[in-house]
Amino acid sequence: MTTKLYKTCLGLMIFSALVSCGTTPEQRMQTHVEQTVELEEGFQEQQEPLLAAEEAERERFEEMMERGLNERDENEALVSEAIQYVEERKKRMEAERKSLKAAYEEFQKGAAYVHEIEDEDVEEQAMILVEVMEKRYEVHSALYEAYIQAASLDRELYEMFLEEEVDFGDLEEQINLIKQQV
Repeated sequence: MTTKLYKTCLGLMIFSALVSCGTTPEQRMQTHVEQTVELEEGFQEQQEPLLAAEEAERERFEEMMERGLNERDENEALVSEAIQYVEERKKRMEAERKSLKAAYEEFQKGAAYVHEIEDEDVEEQAMILVEVMEKRYEVHSALYEAYIQAASLDRELYEMFLEEEVDFGDLEEQINLIKQQV
């Protein structure tokens, strides 16, 4: 996701270089694009804490696997912690989604000016930018849905460690379900 953000910023810089001064359609579009970048800061702010929660959750899962299914009492604290990290991940993804949704809405306001641009080269660059941003938001939306579903499956997996009648085959099946989501 970070590489795409850099490419988008590069596109924004190129677009900005092509934009003339004043209240032209280009300038009005650029204003909305700049506001879009500001709104996406909320997205960026979620990245590090999200990765930290994923890592901490993974560590808890590995500890649970090392202990095995017969150590239900000992796994209880790990399960609780892992579930807290699942909820933290969901919260961070929701904040990320809200940030990108607001940015997308702002970007749409700027995209409305594309066809008013008189310079064909600038209009073409603006159209490319719009296509890239549309695809980017579309991809993130799909990622969000898959990520939230996978997080719910992760939670179910951790809860299985507390069940009295669960075997390794059941865990393996749940893990395969999770892998299908990502």
